Amino acid sequence: MSYDSMPAGPAEHRCNVLVIGGGPADSTAATLLEEKGHRVTLLEKAHPPRFHIGESLLPANPPLFEKLGVRAEVEAIGMEKWGAEFVSPWHEHRQTFEFADAWDKSMPLAYQVRRSEFDEILIRNAARKGAHVIEGCRVRDVEFLPNDEGAIVRAEHDDGRSETWQCRFLIDASGRDTFLGNRFKGKQRNPRHNSSALYGHFKGAQWNAGKKAGHISLFWFEHGWFWFIPLADGATSVGAVIWPAHLKTRKQPVRDFFLDLIALCPTLAERLKDAELVSDVEATGTFPIPVTAATAPTTCSWGTPMPSSIRSSRPVSCWP
Repeated sequence: MSYDSMPAGPAEHRCNVLVIGGGPADSTAATLLEEKGHRVTLLEKAHPPRFHIGESLLPANPPLFEKLGVRAEVEAIGMEKWGAEFVSPWHEHRQTFEFADAWDKSMPLAYQVRRSEFDEILIRNAARKGAHVIEGCRVRDVEFLPNDEGAIVRAEHDDGRSETWQCRFLIDASGRDTFLGNRFKGKQRNPRHNSSALYGHFKGAQWNAGKKAGHISLFWFEHGWFWFIPLADGATSVGAVIWPAHLKTRKQPVRDFFLDLIALCPTLAERLKDAELVSDVEATGTFPIPVTAATAPTTCSWGTPMPSSIRSSRPVSCWP
């Protein structure tokens, strides 16, 4: 059903596709669907740029950036990442994997990025390509129409105004907000992935030499593991992913607890011995949130809460 053939409804606005969220998945979907001639509205609750973790990209991303038309912009803010190293306290050998050694030799490079910059590039690109991007607008409710005619979405602006949109298709890429997961009461915690992360940014960390300077480093230690992600502006993102039992032992402020965790991993502590913590230390749950029932016939969900095996009955890739 095209935009023009949509039945008139009580909503104030109409579009082919409404996207909930303004992260990388949301902006990418909005851009590609606009390029295929669909009228897309994207509602983002925040005002980019905003801080987010998830700074280490993968080699399959640059070809997508080419398709989106943003590769040069991402290169300008990204740290070249040619591989990854794994450091174990129980072994002297450090295992390094170069992306160029993979079976597919066409994708040897990825990037480390500040998500505030990266996400803004993608959402601004979606707007340039024609998507109607509205910031500071949080989706509050959805009503699904009969006969698979789409949905009516109600959202609230920062200033308290409410507006409604009638859309033919609804994409929920709201990440940890799991909007449709909450709507369908389908969220579950996975007890085997119930961990937490503490993280901050450092200046003056010791990077690897030469081409390996941008490698992501992963350090195991007794209570979990650390990431070490060099960024193009000289900062390094460091995060500890720890098991719940150890987190419950915390009796000091989060910052002090985080620094004590680093001290328990000598190989990481050595690379941070001359570094300065230049950000607040944040904490968040890192567990995936399986959603067992979060789709209607004209919806699609993806991102943090949605396993790849769960798809709507009308997946985006099948739209004309």
